[in-house]
Amino acid sequence: MRVLVTWGSKHGGTEGIAHILGDALRQRGFDVATAPVDEVTKLDSYQAVIIGGALYANLWPANVRRFIHRHTAELRGVPVWFFSSGPLDDSAEHEAIPPTSQVSVLAERIGAKGHITFGGRLERDVKGFPASAMAEKRSGDWRNPERIRAWAATLADELPRATPGRPVTHRAGSVARLLAHGVVGGALCASVMLGLLQVMSLTGARIVHVFAAPLIFTAIAWLYFRPRGAREPRQVALVWTVCVALLELLIVGGPTQGGLRMFASILGTWVPYVLIFFATWGTGAMMSMMPFPKGEPRQGHA
Repeated sequence: MRVLVTWGSKHGGTEGIAHILGDALRQRGFDVATAPVDEVTKLDSYQAVIIGGALYANLWPANVRRFIHRHTAELRGVPVWFFSSGPLDDSAEHEAIPPTSQVSVLAERIGAKGHITFGGRLERDVKGFPASAMAEKRSGDWRNPERIRAWAATLADELPRATPGRPVTHRAGSVARLLAHGVVGGALCASVMLGLLQVMSLTGARIVHVFAAPLIFTAIAWLYFRPRGAREPRQVALVWTVCVALLELLIVGGPTQGGLRMFASILGTWVPYVLIFFATWGTGAMMSMMPFPKGEPRQGHA
């Protein structure tokens, strides 16, 4: 049976866990390939996949998330397990730590069979912020090779008869819902601009619009990202910014500013668009970092 163990991390701690898992499964007779997600392009030769991610602010690295989104169809066809590394203390040794909200959604999306959280590692001389700041007080290695090998032994017993899990389709991530929120936000921004033009000068309206637009989309983003399974914040921010541009071109640009000439104004268009993009992205990112949004049950995959 051919098994892939793949991972994503910045500082090598998760890679070490992956290699321990791979070695332990090889000792049990499995044909195991170990490689970071950035080096895996095809999954058709594997009968099972184990995916690991380092937790940074309760989020897996973006390259791991992209890997899962890119190979969703293939991953749904084989048994998959997740593991996370992250706690910079011994908490993972004393209790089963469930996946964070983001990881839980990813597991549901592909029907992952299980998840486990191991302790993390942070070198004292690590580079980059905020890792370097954290290392001043929390550097160390909390990975437990024996616990990792014990989990590998459990997987080795399950693998020969394992079947793909049952994936969950999250309605919150639908294209229709994504566009609907973007259109509502864009229509509100355009309506505000039209209303402002009735009571003040074009320059004054643009200045007020610069402040109003990101506030509108912060509220829209808060509503959009609350349910489980919403799309990636950066993708949402890009789609919504395009929605605003198109709607303002049709509603505002056409009757008042000569169509495409509205885009010649940095204050009137480009500054609000940039602020809308970052307001959406920032709101989504902050909400994604929450381990479990208020009112959401802890649905573990351990």
